[in-house]
Amino acid sequence: MTELGRRPAGPTRRELVEGIERELTLAGLESAAVEARRLVAAALGLEPADVVGEGAIRVEPSEAVRVARAVGRRLQGEPLQHIEGTVDFRSLRLVSDGRALIPRPETEQLVDVVARWVKGRDRSVERALDIGTGSGVLGLSLLEECLAAHVVALDVSAEARELAAHNAAHQAAEAFEIRPCPPEIWPAIKPDETFQLVVSNPPYVTSAEWAGLEPVVRDYEPRIALDGGEDGLDVIRAIVNGVGSVLSPGGAVFLEIGANQGPEVLRLLRAEPRLVNARIERDLAGRDRFAVAEKPLSGGASG
Repeated sequence: MTELGRRPAGPTRRELVEGIERELTLAGLESAAVEARRLVAAALGLEPADVVGEGAIRVEPSEAVRVARAVGRRLQGEPLQHIEGTVDFRSLRLVSDGRALIPRPETEQLVDVVARWVKGRDRSVERALDIGTGSGVLGLSLLEECLAAHVVALDVSAEARELAAHNAAHQAAEAFEIRPCPPEIWPAIKPDETFQLVVSNPPYVTSAEWAGLEPVVRDYEPRIALDGGEDGLDVIRAIVNGVGSVLSPGGAVFLEIGANQGPEVLRLLRAEPRLVNARIERDLAGRDRFAVAEKPLSGGASG
């Protein structure tokens, strides 16, 4: 009970969420109800479930100021994940900010594709290579889910490598080796160094597509992680052209690709004589999304 004549400290959490939901809806944001809960939770240092479950608690003025700042940032177009400061990726919770690409659900599905291959092998994966690691999501997921024992993570961006190192410090730092790499990638690999598994979520948006992306992506996520050149395949070509020399016999490469790139990426993989069993797999929406190829245990190649 409040003292006689004293006004309550402020709206309840539930009332605050409802007000923010209306504001986000008017601004044209999708999933306004979900975002409202997450913004309040981020500003108050809570989980979204706590905002709902303890909705009758009143918000103090200082808390309301923090919430208003978070809402203001979202209305200005900043990604929700950057405001929260973290992103959930499968079983991991990682720091997320403008130094690297925000992980997408399709990349989580890429780990599923890799997991099916690893679990179908009669040998474990000792060493994996993560090309363009960004925030570290792929490589750290391989370690977290025991799909590889050691990961070498490459990125051309010093800022991304810094973010990946921060995330690895909370996960599996000793098994996660971060290296800088040039645009041509392969000079980062030591002579005679090989891997049973190579994974990558490379930049695959065309330069024209990048210019037309929504501001929430174009203005806040690093172009270097998105723009794959005129046809979106610059980095994918570099990977395909060199991956056969670093894969161990019986190893495989897994790439995330654009939904319209399946036929051309498949052609590139089949043209590489050191690779076999090239194929394109679809995401949960039924779109071409993942390219896979293997290195034979011995003998010649076949497409």
